[in-house]
Amino acid sequence: MTPVKTWPTPDGPALRPGLEARAEPLLLPDLLSEWPAVQAGQAGRVAPLAICDYLRRFDQGVEVLATKTRAAARGVMGYNDALTDFAFVKARMGLTEFMAHLQAYLPQRDAPAIAAQCAKVGEVIPGFLDENRLLALPGVQPNFWLGNALTVPVHHDHPHNLACVVAGRRRFTLFPPEQVGNLYIGPLEHTPSGAPISVVHPKAPDLARYPRYREALAAARVAELGPGDALYIPPLWFHQVEALEPVNLLVNYWWPVAGDAQ
Repeated sequence: MTPVKTWPTPDGPALRPGLEARAEPLLLPDLLSEWPAVQAGQAGRVAPLAICDYLRRFDQGVEVLATKTRAAARGVMGYNDALTDFAFVKARMGLTEFMAHLQAYLPQRDAPAIAAQCAKVGEVIPGFLDENRLLALPGVQPNFWLGNALTVPVHHDHPHNLACVVAGRRRFTLFPPEQVGNLYIGPLEHTPSGAPISVVHPKAPDLARYPRYREALAAARVAELGPGDALYIPPLWFHQVEALEPVNLLVNYWWPVAGDAQ
């Protein structure tokens, strides 16, 4: 694996075309360092729930989709070992209720991994946008991902993706599209959340069972992000995402490939 290239650049109108022209994963350090939410998130090592206190001000009572891994899942939102079912359950609840679960799990050493995933910022916490804006992507509606230490296995998205760490840390492992044959992507009709995922366990890959995965790892790129950092993921690049802290918040922006329907 090799590190993702770093491209220090400020937020502004030139950012989007610059990313699209480079067409490879890029780490943008401190892109969002001036966001009030990021400044709240930076207190996370001392006060992990500081970002939850910040978000609570904007909660409108709209439900989020919460995911909780089963005990044997080792914090991975994927399939069970037999590949017969998912290793997690889902439930809808209010954001404040979800954050209460997050707080309750903080002192538990073997707590399940939980996350509120792909929640629309403009619907659930609309006031967040008044204080935290990305100038480069006007009109693009962001999503947020809040949870503890949860891993999402290898998958890909069709649009451009800018993933922004607001609180906690996240590690991304990225694979170019041509590695698809080495990633052991699971069934298209039975997916955890729409996008097909790799059946290889991201924390303990069984290379005897999935030998070509070794080739994928050799071609992989890796980046670890802290509060204020952003990562550009080009269309169709596969990526595995590991949230690393007891409380993590990511905001992401998807925008369509040129020529696609909006």
